[in-house]
Formats: sequence, C-alpha cells, structure tokens
Amino acid sequence: MKIYFTFILSACCFLFSNAQAPSPVKNPTIGLHFFYNDFTTAQRINANSIGYVLKNDQWNHPNNMEGGFGIDYFQGLTKNIDLIGTFNSSWVNYLLPDNTLFGSTHFLLDLNTGAHIKLLSDKHVFSPFLVVKANYSSYKNISGFSLLPGAGLQINLFKEAFILATFEYRAALSKSISNQLYYSIGIATKIANRKIRPVKIVEPPLPVPAKINTKDIVISVSDVATGQPLPYVDIVVSGPEGKKLSGSTDADGKVSFNAVSAGDYTVSGMLNNINTMAQTVSIKNFETNDNQINVFLTHNDPRFTLSGVVINITKNIPEGGAEINVTNETKSSITAKQSRAGDGTFRTQLEAESDFTVVGKKASYISNIERITTKGLNRSATLYVKLELGIEEAKVGQSIVLNKIYFEVDKSVINTAFSTDLDKLIQFLKDNPDTRLEIQGHTDNTGSLALNNSLSQTRANSVVDYLTKNGIDSRRLTAKGYGPSVPVDSNATAEGRAKNRRVEMKVLQ
Repeated sequence: MKIYFTFILSACCFLFSNAQAPSPVKNPTIGLHFFYNDFTTAQRINANSIGYVLKNDQWNHPNNMEGGFGIDYFQGLTKNIDLIGTFNSSWVNYLLPDNTLFGSTHFLLDLNTGAHIKLLSDKHVFSPFLVVKANYSSYKNISGFSLLPGAGLQINLFKEAFILATFEYRAALSKSISNQLYYSIGIATKIANRKIRPVKIVEPPLPVPAKINTKDIVISVSDVATGQPLPYVDIVVSGPEGKKLSGSTDADGKVSFNAVSAGDYTVSGMLNNINTMAQTVSIKNFETNDNQINVFLTHNDPRFTLSGVVINITKNIPEGGAEINVTNETKSSITAKQSRAGDGTFRTQLEAESDFTVVGKKASYISNIERITTKGLNRSATLYVKLELGIEEAKVGQSIVLNKIYFEVDKSVINTAFSTDLDKLIQFLKDNPDTRLEIQGHTDNTGSLALNNSLSQTRANSVVDYLTKNGIDSRRLTAKGYGPSVPVDSNATAEGRAKNRRVEMKVLQ
C-alpha cells in the first residue's frame, strides 16, 4: 500500500492544478491508477461458487495479490455515459487456467475500452457507475480477449478532478488466458475542453444577380430506314459569334450539351462521311419552362454496318490493335479498320448485294478468315451485321492446329474447295515475312506404323507444295510427318481418332 500512496501523492499536484467548474458532459480527461490482479479468487469461484468462497473465507487477501499501474482516458458521450480507454502494466507470475503458475515473472499488459454508465451525473459528489468493457491481455506467448463487467464509484473532488475506485470481473473469452478479479483506485482530471460549435449568424441574403437564361440541349440521332438509334455520330452545334459545341452520340444515340446560353443555333451531324439532316434551335426555344431542348436528327445511309469484335482465341479476351481488312469480293474493293483497345471492336460500312471476306492482321498472330454477305438482306429491317473474328498468338515454339485442311481418305491429296485454313496460313505468312514454319502431319493409330508415318509425311509435303505454289518461299517451310506418335486425344473412339488426324503449324522463327 505504501507504493500506492506514494503514487497518489506524486500525481495530485499535476492533476488538481487543472481543476475547473464541471460541465454536463465530461471533458477529455486523463487519469492514473493503482490496481491489484486477483487470479486466485477467480479460479476458486470458477471451481466452486462465489457462495462457497465467501462461506469458507477463501477470498484472496491483498498481500497475496500482484499490483500494477495504469493510465486512463475518459471522454463524455452524454451526461451519464463516459467512454473510457485503459492501458495497464503489472509484473506477475501468471496463474494459468489449469490453476498452475506460468513459472517465471514477466510483464502482463492489458488494453481495454468500453464505457462507465453513471447512475448519477458529475454534478454529484458521489457518482456510482457500472462498467462495461472489452479487454485484450498479453503475457509472454499468451494472449486473448475477455469481457469486463463491473462497478465503481466516482468521487468528485475539485469539480473537474475525480477519484475513481472500480471492481471488475474479467471473464476470459480465450482458452489461453485466465479469469481474473481486478481492483483499482486512481485519480483523474480534464486535459481539454469539449469543442462547442459556434452559433451561426444568419445574415440577410445578398441581392441575386439577374439569371442568364440557359438550357440543356439534348440531341438524338436515328437511322432513317430502321429507326434505330445511332452511336458514334459526330455532332456540331453552331451558335452566335462563331461559337461551336461538339460531341459524339452514345450507345443510345444521344449527346447532351449542358447550360447552353440562349441564342440561335444550327445542329448537324456526320457518320461514315454522310451528313445527317440539320435542325435549328431559335432563341424562342429558350423562353419555355422546360429545362431542356430536345433535337431529333435522322441519318440516311443505304449501306449496312458491320459491327465486329476481335477475340484472342488463346486467352478468350477482346484484342485491340489489330488491322482488319474487309474485302468486297463482288465489287473488288477493300476497307481497312483498326480494332479498339480495351473492347476489340471495329465498325465499317457494307454495300448491299455483295460478298465480303474479313481477315485480321497483327504481328505474331494468325487470323481466321470470315466470309459474310449482304445478299438477300433487307435494309429497312436490318442495320447491323455482327461478326466475331478470332485471332491466335503464334509465338516461337508454339504449335497451332489447322482444323480446316482436308485430304482424300488415306491419301495426301488436299481437298482445296473446303480447306479454308490454307488461305489463312498463306495470309499469315505474307503478313509475317520473317517467320519460318514447320508444317506437321499427324495420323491416328489405325493401320500399320510405317503406313501412318509415310502418310503423315506426304500430307505435310502436300501442304508445303500448296504454299510454295501460292507465292511462299520454300526456304521458310519445313515438312515433317509424326504419324501417330503425338496424339491429342484417345484413339479408342472415333471422335478421338478424328482429332488425332490433323495438320499443325509450329513457329520456328
């Protein structure tokens, strides 16, 4: 107890020096306290009951308890509720949950937070309160959480200085820590005043200047033949004194210009190098009560719109930065477009009653060749022709199956009418003039090994011969037959054998 009184007396000079008149809600306050940890009584209560401990005089005596010091911080929430945070430190030999001592003395650190629920406010000399807190304890390699119900008494000394005595029961939530009784007494004083919001002085409003008459102009563009909304239309709003506003329509065929000053304007648009109809907005349109002026434009293009997306077959994601060549086979014309970064989309116009081939071009990629037609399509019912174009990475060392190369049964004669991957292969080699390929022939295991090895080699030779006859330098090509030695599926089923009979290209350089 001598330690406690020395602690209290040394703290009083500092704490009392800040004492001032109390406020209804406690100001930010700091406190110092001395405490005792009582593990023994808590263990006895846990093993028997509190009545048994009291009846048999087994309550632990202070001389057998282990003490420590702590710091408190208080902040009033209401006049009857104070928020509290506490940090405690004591030097103990920890009594474990199985009622054995840890075996060595070490610091026990506690950090808890919660509230004091006061039965009487700080205006009374004696203010009893209930304690509700949560605690975290750490002792060497032992740590855990506990709940802290309890009670206490606050004695108001010098208005803003307090003596606080508390009793808590620390109920362990973790199996590694012990239940505990806790007794403390300390003193506290405020360290700052609560912030009081200043009263706002309402001044009379200043005169409002005359409002400039402005409105939003919302422009919608649609296709004449189908009535569908048109995105990507470039819109220009021309006004007085050379004023110009520009923008593009969104997926719904709309674009909005906000807070446009009153005046006379001309609204026009362009898509695919064809102008929309033009509309005028007069200054009288700004005199209505509506917040916006709606303008409707139409666009008349007899062509169809190819709406495409490039897909990276290897990763199954959109691929941007690919050059798309759209060839009108009927009229012998070609259009080049670029797939957009991010979503891989591209758009171009298609003439009516025509056949088209679409192929992509990107370094180290091989592109499918797609064929589409507008023959038989009714422009008044159809605006968009949709297409998904697949391209595949062709890195050095990578093999790619060419599924659409067909041979006569058990022969190396190519059926060129249906072998569309030959054109795909020629286009890839033309677009990548420094690339060298190994053309591989593969078979299933039907028949003799010698026959299959020979057949795979002659089929690979046939593909190389076809490529060289169509302008590819033979020095860039190597033919190799692998027979049935590299299957990609089981030869036990007809479907598996069909997959194993294939031609592949492998990038050598």
